[in-house]
Amino acid sequence: MTQFRRLDAVEATFGLPRQIVEAPDGFSSHSSESPRQALEGLLEPALAHTEPCYVLFSGGRDSSAVLAVAVAVARRLGADDPHPVTYVHPDAPGSDEGEWQRLVLQHLGIGRRTVLEFRGEQAWLGDAATESLGANGLLWPPSVHLHGAIYKHLDAGASLVSGEGGDLAIEGRRITPLVQAVRALRPRASLRGLTELVRGDRNRAIQGLADACGWLTATGRQRFLQLYAPDAEPLRWDRSLYSAAFSRIAVLAGSNFRAQAQAFGLLPLNPLEEPRFVAALMRQGGMLGMGSRTDMMRSLFADLLPDAVVARTSKAYFNETRWSETERAFAREWEGAGVDPEYNDHDLLRREWLSEAPFTMSAFHLHAAWLASHGLPLAPDGS
Repeated sequence: MTQFRRLDAVEATFGLPRQIVEAPDGFSSHSSESPRQALEGLLEPALAHTEPCYVLFSGGRDSSAVLAVAVAVARRLGADDPHPVTYVHPDAPGSDEGEWQRLVLQHLGIGRRTVLEFRGEQAWLGDAATESLGANGLLWPPSVHLHGAIYKHLDAGASLVSGEGGDLAIEGRRITPLVQAVRALRPRASLRGLTELVRGDRNRAIQGLADACGWLTATGRQRFLQLYAPDAEPLRWDRSLYSAAFSRIAVLAGSNFRAQAQAFGLLPLNPLEEPRFVAALMRQGGMLGMGSRTDMMRSLFADLLPDAVVARTSKAYFNETRWSETERAFAREWEGAGVDPEYNDHDLLRREWLSEAPFTMSAFHLHAAWLASHGLPLAPDGS
């Protein structure tokens, strides 16, 4: 039976894992590999031993980088090129990455790919989501339930590679602005950066997250701020990377992504979140780091991708693919089942679901409410 990891009862009240670190077994940062060598080593088995080797390819920086490395490895091994899988939402223009996809595929010389066209199949209460909810219960992140719309089109037994985790691993950290200011000989900016380092901004971020969850009751907001009060982010770049890459948030997301793929008979690999790659990044970045996200992308992948891709700052927007009339009809008819009223104001939560652009964190509560309203268990396997 496929094993999913679940939020505990307190976390499920708010739909968010706690900010703690879950260290991987046997982890060592004393890697002699470069990050590229680590990525190539992680990808080799998937490319050499399965056909096809699918790569989930959105056209974003992380999936483009993983695809580019996979192509280079496959051609070095004499294996078949990886098979990009792209999903498009014609009714959601904010999600369109077509031009970026074409730029990357043309640069890499790839002609074969699978393009899946969705018109509501990846909504929060679409067929893929409700089928997964019924089979697997309440999962975090809620988007795990949507993946079946993709996986059912892929061959069981094939490898499935994604760029998940890249936005945590390949990123500037707390110390980065100060390091960049010092290196640029900007003393005033350095002083401002030092002030930010001393003060930190994690508390501000948690306050902002509580503000965005406008459905919290006064008691709920107070409990939320207590539960998710952050520890100080490590100042060293390598230690900060470790705390982010192996946070409970990252670990649960990666674990459930893999479990859902395995439920469809696929062999999942998210190389950018693998301990082997993180260890190599920590060694190369050391105390001061490797610069901004764009600096890191250039350092790691400039020889494989056009600079326009590694330096891009735009991102696709998928919220409009998630909320349809089905979700809003459910919200209007919902009688309050499945969501703790002590911490979550039902009327305000309903208003959020019916808004033009509901906050993503409310989707977890939507799924809890749907399960309760249909008399279904939160965890069919008893976990």
